[in-house]
Amino acid sequence: MSVESLIHQIQKDNPEAETDFDFLKTCYSFAEEAHKNQYRKSGEPYFMHCIRTAEILVQLRLDMDTICAGLMHDVLEDTGITRGEMEERFGANIAGLVEGVTKIGRYKFGGGQRKRQAETYRKLLLATAEDMRVILIKLADRLHNMETLEHLSQEQQQRISKETLEIYAPIAHRLGIWSMMSRLEDLSLKYLLPDRYREIADLLDEKLEERQAYCKKMEAIIHSELKKHGIPSNVRGRTKHIYSIYQKIHEKGTPFKDICDLVGLRIIVEDDWSCYSALGVLHLRWNYLPDRVRDWIGQPKKNGYQSLHTTILDNGKPIEIQVRSREMHQIAENGIAAHWSYKEGLPTTKEAQSIFANYKEMLDDIKDTQDVPDTFTEAMKLELFQDEVYVFTPKGDIHALPVGSTAIDFAYRIHTDIGNTCCGAEVNNVLTPIREPLKNGDRINILTSPNSMPSRAWLRIVKTTNARNKIRHWFKEKDRIDAIELGKRLLKAEFQVSYLNATEFMKQEKLIEVVRQLDLETVDELFIRIGNGSESATQVVNLLKPEKVIEEKTEEVVHRPEPTIQLDNGIDLGMVRVMKCCNPIPGDDIVGYLTRGRGVSVHRADCVRLLDEPERFVSVNWQPEEGTNFPAQIYIECHDKPGMLGEITTAIAKFHVNIREGNFKPSTKTTIDDTATDYFTLDVSGAEQLREVMDAVKSLKGVERVDRKI
Repeated sequence: MSVESLIHQIQKDNPEAETDFDFLKTCYSFAEEAHKNQYRKSGEPYFMHCIRTAEILVQLRLDMDTICAGLMHDVLEDTGITRGEMEERFGANIAGLVEGVTKIGRYKFGGGQRKRQAETYRKLLLATAEDMRVILIKLADRLHNMETLEHLSQEQQQRISKETLEIYAPIAHRLGIWSMMSRLEDLSLKYLLPDRYREIADLLDEKLEERQAYCKKMEAIIHSELKKHGIPSNVRGRTKHIYSIYQKIHEKGTPFKDICDLVGLRIIVEDDWSCYSALGVLHLRWNYLPDRVRDWIGQPKKNGYQSLHTTILDNGKPIEIQVRSREMHQIAENGIAAHWSYKEGLPTTKEAQSIFANYKEMLDDIKDTQDVPDTFTEAMKLELFQDEVYVFTPKGDIHALPVGSTAIDFAYRIHTDIGNTCCGAEVNNVLTPIREPLKNGDRINILTSPNSMPSRAWLRIVKTTNARNKIRHWFKEKDRIDAIELGKRLLKAEFQVSYLNATEFMKQEKLIEVVRQLDLETVDELFIRIGNGSESATQVVNLLKPEKVIEEKTEEVVHRPEPTIQLDNGIDLGMVRVMKCCNPIPGDDIVGYLTRGRGVSVHRADCVRLLDEPERFVSVNWQPEEGTNFPAQIYIECHDKPGMLGEITTAIAKFHVNIREGNFKPSTKTTIDDTATDYFTLDVSGAEQLREVMDAVKSLKGVERVDRKI
């Protein structure tokens, strides 16, 4: 396409376009010269790709700066021209757009470490949020690259197609650019699964003429029917794109012959009222499927899509029909670009601002998961490419949520505190389980209680990234508070063991001395470190206690078969006691502690009750008699469901381990919760057998956590 052809296309698609195209000609010549003697794999001049990218942007009716940036989008990456030179010649706006597209082009997806890939996704999304035109240029660039992908190697085709399907097509969908999304999806499928693509294409071709003839007949009948009722219309057949058919066949299990919207019609009318009038005419003339009627005009999708959908029956044959105004059709095809101001280079309507605000809100939700790569990646895919249900508050306010969302998602959408204290929900005035998926039109009243709290099981139920982030934040804060309380208890206990006044030594001013010595920020941080085991309560006490060593208190001894424990130096000190505070068993890393008048106390080496007195430590080794078993306690957190306890005990029994005691506790929270806790005392030969048992239990579906209880 010559520059004159490009100008003609702009004038045709953008009646408000400026008449002075000298600037466009300058950019055209600059880009042509910059890419001189550069060729693509196909052998055609590289500049042809730049022209095609600009042409796609023209078809989207974007502004002159965006079109010019599209012409020059590869200049910084593929030539020696710098950002400074571009800014000097074409201004900061165009230079910034070109640089933004260049940065996105440097992000490589697929393969590599998950964390690095998540960071790449994050940078891409942030770049799109800074100036939406950057991603629109990149989408145009990617579309033409996909249209000419046959000239690359199979490995490159697969990598680029996977990246397109996972990243760029969902972004096009989120921005409402259906025409670009469907083309990107079809081309991706063509190279990722060529056999499936050809299979569907062949099935579509088999009765193509028959379907086209039937569409023509129905177009004429419907147009005539609407005309009789004074509704001007343009009725046309529409083709379902191959990737959407693939999804129905291979992901939803729908046979090709049962896909009813292979034959589809679209009715374009003048205004909103005509849409509803046309729908009424259709429903009076033909029978229809009530559960397939959708009103996306009264309740527009988040990406701005508006239309009425219905499925009529013509002699029992289902025909899916979309009814929309001309403006709605433009928006459905071009999304946010349909709201673009050619002169200002911005989306200026309220609808476009709403789409953009929703997009940025989605990015904020996703960014909160960036520290967990797999979570970030899945959240990005969910948030970018979601179908929606529309539900109402008791007052009639409407909220859009992803399909599959529950009352928990809805509660967190309303307010964080409502989600955190949710104990139930009334859906359409009926008490309903909070895990049940919501449906279009549901009216939801969230029940709360100050005694209710989130459950970890909710993380498996919720669909929105927003709810998942807030639940994780609640548990993070709860774990922090629990760690502080545990740290306080351990420290108080250690003071008591050392015969020190806990009340006196737990004072803020005393502990601040230790905080400074350990280079911490706050006393709470000290408690947290003690509570999570990264700091020993014994060491803290040793930093505070007087010089005189106080004899340890008598500790409770574990009642168990007496093991044979030998001192490494061969000296027999007589009384050897295995201490209950840390409950060691053979195979644990153990240490002996000399006590006055009571022999040697045997502890696990990491026992928090050990005092920091190296002169009283002795090396010991454990030589249990063959056939001797030792009690060990484990703690299990699992789903509270029928058969779960049986699965756990069966897994334990496979190791010929006796269950000495068991205690099963279902949740007693006021929330609707399915988490239970099990405590078992097992007779094991040692630490190795205990680890095998714990690993087997941990592998069971429904088991969330298995720990050794101390």
